[in-house]
Amino acid sequence: MNTNFAHPWRPAHPRSGDASPLTLTLTADDTDAAEDAAAFLSTVKGVRLVAWADRSDARVAVVFADAAGDQALRLVGEAAGDPGRPVLLVVGSIDEDTLWRAVSLGVTGVLLRDRLRPAQLVQAVWSALRGEPPMSPSLVYTLLERMRAVQEQCARAAGLSPREVSVLRMLAEGMTTSEVARRLNYSERTIKNVLHDVITRFGLRNRTQAVAYAIRSGVV
Repeated sequence: MNTNFAHPWRPAHPRSGDASPLTLTLTADDTDAAEDAAAFLSTVKGVRLVAWADRSDARVAVVFADAAGDQALRLVGEAAGDPGRPVLLVVGSIDEDTLWRAVSLGVTGVLLRDRLRPAQLVQAVWSALRGEPPMSPSLVYTLLERMRAVQEQCARAAGLSPREVSVLRMLAEGMTTSEVARRLNYSERTIKNVLHDVITRFGLRNRTQAVAYAIRSGVV
């Protein structure tokens, strides 16, 4: 596998306030690819590489893969096992199920290699450290669609209608019934009736228990 970046290296600089040394560890599902990536990143000013075996010393872990599969996911799982360290997955291609599994394992960001410029990789690392998960736009859409499908499945299993889910989700965010009514363009009476129906149907006592039920069911 070749890392196959879109363009030769061009210097990338962290934002103001990101001046501390950037310690990275990286690995790949292919030895040659790992060596290529290490050689590439070792030329970047302000970046220090540590061995994968010493990844506890790194601020960010980067996993390179061609077509993401079980081996790449295993490496993601290894890196994500150490809490507090962002993990980036750089792939040639990835299907929806594998993307979902990577996110479930704790990956911070997933980037498509053929659309990634060298400067963007370094910028993505800094973004991850700032708590801004980097993700290729097409993969964001894929994840949102998958999350929507999962929420719909959970709602059906929980016996909740789409409108009930919307109301409970907003209540879980701390909104009042009047605020929910304005957001959904319903009367407050309608929102209260929706909430009352949920409470009655599931033998709950109050709004708090209704929201807790939605959270336990995975729809919020």
